[in-house]
Amino acid sequence: MPQATFWFASPFKEWVGQRTLTLSWTGTLTLRDLWERLVAEYPKLRANLPREGLQEEAMSHLTAVIVEGDILTLDAAIKDGAKVDILTPLSGGNRRDDSDRDSRQRDPTGTDSARGSLLSALPSRLSTLGARLSALGFPLRLSARGSRL
Repeated sequence: MPQATFWFASPFKEWVGQRTLTLSWTGTLTLRDLWERLVAEYPKLRANLPREGLQEEAMSHLTAVIVEGDILTLDAAIKDGAKVDILTPLSGGNRRDDSDRDSRQRDPTGTDSARGSLLSALPSRLSTLGARLSALGFPLRLSARGSRL
């Protein structure tokens, strides 16, 4: 039976009540499946999820989930033996209401508009993340599976 170890940074550690957790599953476990399982077992975690629920863009403001340097999307499969880090995003993590978030976002041409989906927001977020990590000495390169630290 496949299993993986999950390491929780604050505030997730407080919401699940422990720093690490090892889970087993049958079949395939996606990141979305993991979140559904965790919110069913941990009411404090459920209470702190974005009001939009398990939506890619909303979750990206709350957490960055990393496996072997890859930043996972909700539909990414978690592999047997993986060591999964659940962190707050480097760019922040404070929840804001939609009007505040929308007013701060820009489209690729630089005009004011809300991002329609994670796919349109991802290049900008990765660019910012890459710049911050590069400044710290951690180059970010893109791979076919996603971003790679």
